Amino acid sequence: MTREILIRDLTKCVVCDVCTSVCRDRHGRARMSLEGPRFGRYQLPNVCRNCPDTPCVNACRLEGMKLHEGRTFVTESCKGCNKCVEACPFDVVLLLPNDHKKKEGFFSKVLGLARTTAPKTITGHVAADAARCVQCGVCGYNCPVGIQVRDYARQGKTVDDPRCVQCGLCIAVCPRGTLRWDIRPQVPTPIFHADKCDLCSGYAHSACVKECPTQALLRVPADEHLLDLNEQLYYEAVGRYLTSPDDWEAA
Repeated sequence: MTREILIRDLTKCVVCDVCTSVCRDRHGRARMSLEGPRFGRYQLPNVCRNCPDTPCVNACRLEGMKLHEGRTFVTESCKGCNKCVEACPFDVVLLLPNDHKKKEGFFSKVLGLARTTAPKTITGHVAADAARCVQCGVCGYNCPVGIQVRDYARQGKTVDDPRCVQCGLCIAVCPRGTLRWDIRPQVPTPIFHADKCDLCSGYAHSACVKECPTQALLRVPADEHLLDLNEQLYYEAVGRYLTSPDDWEAA
């Protein structure tokens, strides 16, 4: 499927804020804002642009960010390791605490009445086998909060640093299998998860586009047809990460 982006027609927009309101109602927070670069009558709002080189997906080591049909989205495997946030060139990926609640529709609320128990939260720490650790430092280098995990691993101690977000990235990247959860085979519940605009993946339509009263918001393919709207807009949306006109055509 062709990669799509969200654009705003400034000649139609009356800044009524309906788009951000319906986005907030659907997702629990507004994943978009009416800011961003302008190109003539059009603007690229501050939302995910589904970059052709997918820096967020490439940065994720825990399968928490995926690319599907030209669109990047956060999966349930996200452990809140912050790597996608650091990789995003537009600062549109945000970490949310796992107690952040997405607003639910009527039927979801009705179905939720049948839930009588809350999911069990598993706590634990990263443990290490000191005999296997070679002090390469890969674990600490990848830690999103900067914990020097190898200092614990050298002594065979569990990581009890309160800054640990229990993402498990240090375990995933350790080249020698030195690290594990001390409650193996269970794993802790991560403290954070990533959140960003995914053009309302899983819904029949994008709420902001459908509810815009002046049809100022548009979902458009990020291809050569953007040239018909604005040449600068085209190269910003399609060619920003590419190095030559030949690459732009290939995109």
